[in-house]
Amino acid sequence: MDLKIFCSRMELGEDAQVLLKPHWEKIVENWEGKIPEFVSLEYVKKYLPLLRIPDEEEGILTRAGKVIEQCQNNEVYSLYMFTLYYGAFVLKLQLNPALGSKVWGEDEGIVYLIASLSSAPLIAENCKKHGIPERYAADALQWIGGTVMIYKLSHNNVPGHTLSQLYWLHHHIDGELYRIGRFEYLIHPLPEWAPLIFRNDEGVLAVLAAPGMKFDAGGLVTLKDEVVESTIEEDGDFITGIPCSPDGFARINETLTIDRREFKPVCAPWDIVPSIHIPGGQRMGWEEALNSMKEAKDFFKRYLKREIPMIVCGSWILNPALEKFAPNGNMAKFRKELFCVPMIRWGTEGRDGMFFAFGRGDVDPTELPAANSIQKLLQEIFKAEGTLRTGAMFVLTEDLDKLGNMYYRTQQKFL
Repeated sequence: MDLKIFCSRMELGEDAQVLLKPHWEKIVENWEGKIPEFVSLEYVKKYLPLLRIPDEEEGILTRAGKVIEQCQNNEVYSLYMFTLYYGAFVLKLQLNPALGSKVWGEDEGIVYLIASLSSAPLIAENCKKHGIPERYAADALQWIGGTVMIYKLSHNNVPGHTLSQLYWLHHHIDGELYRIGRFEYLIHPLPEWAPLIFRNDEGVLAVLAAPGMKFDAGGLVTLKDEVVESTIEEDGDFITGIPCSPDGFARINETLTIDRREFKPVCAPWDIVPSIHIPGGQRMGWEEALNSMKEAKDFFKRYLKREIPMIVCGSWILNPALEKFAPNGNMAKFRKELFCVPMIRWGTEGRDGMFFAFGRGDVDPTELPAANSIQKLLQEIFKAEGTLRTGAMFVLTEDLDKLGNMYYRTQQKFL
């Protein structure tokens, strides 16, 4: 099928043609004129329960049945569904909003939800390849359940999935991401934003801010009004930088010099340092969080044959303001139990986390209705501070059994 004809019938613009043109011949060749296997009600019924959103299943199935019937009677729609699957999970394309088709009307999000379920057999195949129990492949689909709830926030309570989020599932397919208990873990070396972390034989920690971070007067990363930029200086066995405290702030009025003959890095360049990603749609109590991290330590050793020295996380859920405005909440509890550090900012608008709480982040949060406690909390923070920010944390896996009662703040010694 000609690309221009396809885009015209799907009401896609020139940007979609530019995205698809280098791959179009391969897409059509692999489509073979057939309706994809995942575009069937039986397929959706098989995998939908794994999303763990039972209250949504009836509504989703009703809408999915309508979309599937349209695809069965229209080869262009069928090709569109295949293009979503093949583009996101085989070609690994970032499917931007330009590929979003309005021909589906209110059911547009259901189209992307059906496409997201097409990842399920590929995720299971990766787990089988690495000898990982099938339950981990099934658990991965819970993330989709969280995206459905986020989608509803900005679509008049209609369930669905966001097109631009499809790419995330390819990490599961490629064995780069695993759902382990409450959290997902993305596999990579120590991220560039992570602090420099050292420990001596007595167990004392020394934590220096990553170089190039711009801090405000309060010791948090700023988008404006920079007071100081962090640097790292080396002089023989000595390394000097701005120290961090476990409450998540840089001590910008101090410098700390570490003797590397006494303090050793906690991880090597070849180490895996997975980062936590927090799927939406479920509560995040401390016990669930801790059990997930402990299981992750065992998971990487048992199935991937790797010891992980530490776990990191950068998230809007680690915003230091949460301890001030909701000190008794689950998110504040999570922060208090870990060694928190300053985190780079996502974008330049100061609206970190809005998409996950409101389903959109293109306006001031106070302009939107607040229907739940998280939305109200973010509005309160934004009104008081004029910004929403991201925070970060790390935890050494050897410390997991010690966590509790604010271990890093009250018991762990640090310089």
